[in-house]
This record gives sequence, C-alpha cells and structure tokens, in this order.
Amino acid sequence: MAARNMDDIAELFKAMCFQKKVIGGVSEKSVWKQLDKLQKEYRSAYEMQEERYKALLQERDKEIASLKERISQGPAHE
Repeated sequence: MAARNMDDIAELFKAMCFQKKVIGGVSEKSVWKQLDKLQKEYRSAYEMQEERYKALLQERDKEIASLKERISQGPAHE
C-alpha cells in the first residue's frame, strides 16, 4: 500500500503488529521492520502531497501569466 495521505498512515498504525518474544516483550527485529515500513509510507504520502502542490503552483503561475498578459494588452473594449 502506498500511503496517499495521513488517513492512510493512521490505518497503517491501526493494523500494525509486532512479533512477540517468549520472554521480554516484542522482537526488536519486528519493531525495526515495522518502523521501516512506516517510514516508507510517510515518504510516499509526502511525495504525493509534493506533486499535488507542484501542480497547484504551476496552475497558479499559468493563471498569473494569463492575467498579466490581459492587463498588458489594455482594456478589451477600446
């Protein structure tokens, strides 16, 4: 699963399980494995948000350029 947002990561937390040891709690290897998986999901969500914001900024820049062009051409009714 590639996390798209923080809701996806919250679901991952709910499903997260650690391998138990007979004595001493949980397996350290299991903890590190889950943390690695979690980090990858955070990275995935971050990258998706980054792409989304880049697209929004490009749209904004195009709109600004369009408006500047209209302003530089002067009033349309003259």
